[in-house]
Amino acid sequence: MPIDPHPFPAAAPSQSADGAATVRAALFAGVAEAAGTRGLVVPWSGGTVADLRRALERACPAAAALLARSAIALGSRYARDDDPVAAGDDVAVIPPVSGG
Repeated sequence: MPIDPHPFPAAAPSQSADGAATVRAALFAGVAEAAGTRGLVVPWSGGTVADLRRALERACPAAAALLARSAIALGSRYARDDDPVAAGDDVAVIPPVSGG
């Protein structure tokens, strides 16, 4: 399945059309391939990186195994599973890489 190169509108809001808070997650490499998109938007009422990882797994079960092993970045830093995530945070999912 081709991957959408532009997963979010230019100014995607941190709320859905019905006003519910959301988090946008940019997906890279194998996670994007498994999901068939370079980004997911999930409903979000707050929580930790671990909670966000579970929400992303529910939104895209095909990528669940890889999401469990991927790094999560908030803004410009890697985050731990117990770090808080707020609606509207800049989130990136970076799968493990290999090579020499």
